[in-house]
Amino acid sequence: MTSQSKPQIKDQFRCMECGTGTVRPVAKDGRQAKFRTLTLPVPAQFEIPTCDNCDTEWLNDTVAQAIDQALEQEYRSRMRSLVIATMARFSESNVPKSEIEKALGLSQGYLSHLTGDKTPSEALASELVFLAQDPRRRMQDLETLWKKLSGPNPDPAGALAR
Repeated sequence: MTSQSKPQIKDQFRCMECGTGTVRPVAKDGRQAKFRTLTLPVPAQFEIPTCDNCDTEWLNDTVAQAIDQALEQEYRSRMRSLVIATMARFSESNVPKSEIEKALGLSQGYLSHLTGDKTPSEALASELVFLAQDPRRRMQDLETLWKKLSGPNPDPAGALAR
């Protein structure tokens, strides 16, 4: 698709939702958008085509991509903060990073990289949070799980039992 045939949002147009309002770019505080697993605040200065009558927001691919770019940095920051908080909890419980990495099948030193520029996946962040809620007990539960799934006769149903 050439840039000339790419759909563009005009500066303003009649709202097709209510039929009476005018849609034009609006920047305002208090808007939120879903980004991956989080709902994040859209920067107040970010303009989204919005109807002045019914407040319907009109998004096309270009606007949606721009919102994603604006939210990416905040998402990464929140995920790193979550990892830092879980690592502090593990440290308080005297659970070494190497033990966590081994239990989760991560390479040695991987968790140290997550407090820098690397962003953890939602799955890994979730696992770390659940482990950090009661580190010693949950690490034992995880070890038990992997034992039940190991060997010549794995027991997936038994792995779910307490």
